[in-house]
Amino acid sequence: MRAEENATGTTGTRGRAGASAREEYERRRAKDDARRRAAFGRLAPLVRILAGPKRTTETWGRGADGEERIGRWLDDAVGRHGVVLHDRAVRGRRTNLDHIVVVRSGIWVVDSKHYRGTLERRDTVGWFVARPRLFVAGRDRTALATAASRQQALVAEAVGAGPLVRAALCFTGVERALFTRPFVVQGVLVTWPKALARTLAAPGSHGLAERRALADRLASTFPPYTG
Repeated sequence: MRAEENATGTTGTRGRAGASAREEYERRRAKDDARRRAAFGRLAPLVRILAGPKRTTETWGRGADGEERIGRWLDDAVGRHGVVLHDRAVRGRRTNLDHIVVVRSGIWVVDSKHYRGTLERRDTVGWFVARPRLFVAGRDRTALATAASRQQALVAEAVGAGPLVRAALCFTGVERALFTRPFVVQGVLVTWPKALARTLAAPGSHGLAERRALADRLASTFPPYTG
């Protein structure tokens, strides 16, 4: 098992989960505090307590919390079986990739999402064909799957022919019906940590050396967020 223990090694840095979201949250919070100080002076702390934090700013904080939590979970779940790269930059674009996971079955691009409410699939009919849609808390969130499929395409283009590249939306904070199972929307797996663990542990044809080589290549192509 010594070889498997080295599977998590890669010459490129693995990055820090949630780094970019955490920095954006801190930047927004500092800006909010500065605005209150300019408007209310010494009363600014009291105003913050009475009015509460800005909702859009706190959304970034919750997102960072969720991404960090899923990042730690991915590290534990993948363990010896692969390599996890966190918070990767896409050169020439403002987007980032939350997590790239290289395991025996191939490459997974995992987008972390922290939401409240019930997670569900609903089928809508279009041109006589049922089309699955992603809903959270009663709102259509299919656009999340569309964005994840674009991330999948970026990684697939970078690695070229060979390893299979798939995308997953991994939710925390949501509620699910008792017998809900992971489902696919627009080619993207909609799942949650425990279920994704079973998916990432699936057998595959990519050996240790190939996994490490793929991880090194991806770490170079998609560098870690540095601020």
